[in-house]
Amino acid sequence: MFRKSPVLTSFRFLPFFLSFGILAHAQEKYSAAELGAEYATFRGTDANLQGQTFSGFGGRVDWNLTRRLALESEVDFFPQEATPLLLVQGGQTLQAVFGIRAKAVQTGNLSVFGLIRPGLLHFTGVNVLSGQADPLYVTQPATYFVLNLGGGMEFYPSPRWILRFDIEGDPYRIPGYSASTAAGTAVLPGKINDTVRLNFGLAYRLGPLVRNERETKVPGKWEFGPLFSTLVVAREGLTDNVRTEPGFGGYFTHRFYGVFYLDGDLLYFPRSTDISGPHDGGTILQGLLGLKGGIRRNHLGFFGKVRPGFDSYSQALTGITTSPTSPPVFSYGRSSNFVLDLGGIVEFYPRERSTIRVEVGDTHLFFGTRDVNVDGSTEQASGGKMQHSIQLVFGYGWRF
Repeated sequence: MFRKSPVLTSFRFLPFFLSFGILAHAQEKYSAAELGAEYATFRGTDANLQGQTFSGFGGRVDWNLTRRLALESEVDFFPQEATPLLLVQGGQTLQAVFGIRAKAVQTGNLSVFGLIRPGLLHFTGVNVLSGQADPLYVTQPATYFVLNLGGGMEFYPSPRWILRFDIEGDPYRIPGYSASTAAGTAVLPGKINDTVRLNFGLAYRLGPLVRNERETKVPGKWEFGPLFSTLVVAREGLTDNVRTEPGFGGYFTHRFYGVFYLDGDLLYFPRSTDISGPHDGGTILQGLLGLKGGIRRNHLGFFGKVRPGFDSYSQALTGITTSPTSPPVFSYGRSSNFVLDLGGIVEFYPRERSTIRVEVGDTHLFFGTRDVNVDGSTEQASGGKMQHSIQLVFGYGWRF
């Protein structure tokens, strides 16, 4: 979520930037290409399972499509050897992403931007099962899909040079892993892991400078339309544990004040599960309602989103009845759980009253404690830690 006035107010009184003589005309022009270098940090885990910050370096290349929208690629390397953990991390780290950088606030001195950049996260040596009693684990390289989401600020000491800071979340998909042992096949369930990154960089604008185009606002307070979604999520009770669920539904948006909108999605994911857990099973009904904030200019719109809601599962495990002479009997019921959707939305306006909408986000899942009846006795199934899921949504809407 981006808001103009607090950002401008907070930086207006900083003599640090004034001491560098920032020019008011620094952002009147931009170039097609930018080349930058950066110091980067990556939040991992040490041998004592405590948080540890790893330092690295990298570079980025931007291709500016407009004064606000750019295609951006970034590669960062973290040379320090991280403690090998089971599938999660280990060894040196390399991350390569490619996506969109969108500026929501622009002045002569600075800009505030958002990032949506899918890519790959590579570790040189994560722990996996060896299939033997000794050693139980071995290390091997692993490469995972990552969705880099975040935002930051750029400062312009001259028309060519750019100082940049950004903070990002890095949810990444860890698939399930299996190994053959003397006792049979051992399975490690997959999951969506998450980490945090900070970058500090310097960039240079290449080629001729082009004057910023004139901007116009996009009309319309109300908007609605259909959606198609893919949800990458760890399903409870499945062998591989991580699946990509297709879904469909609809959305609506209402601008109630300035750059702020009431925004909601209702989505249904029809694919059922083979095995249910006490929190998750069957099909998923997802409802989200919250705030998006950003701007609409010319044919583009850029927004951050914060939307609480629910995931309702049609067939969660509620009871087990066993018998020495017959297979166990399972009973099921609906389970509804709180979720929080964080991420970004990019909109394209091909016509005066139509919208093409792309949502990307990390939907946080909060499972509560559930009661399971086991042969007449109530047992509690803990919800455990907050879980992550990666969600990509496409939609078409009408504005009025």
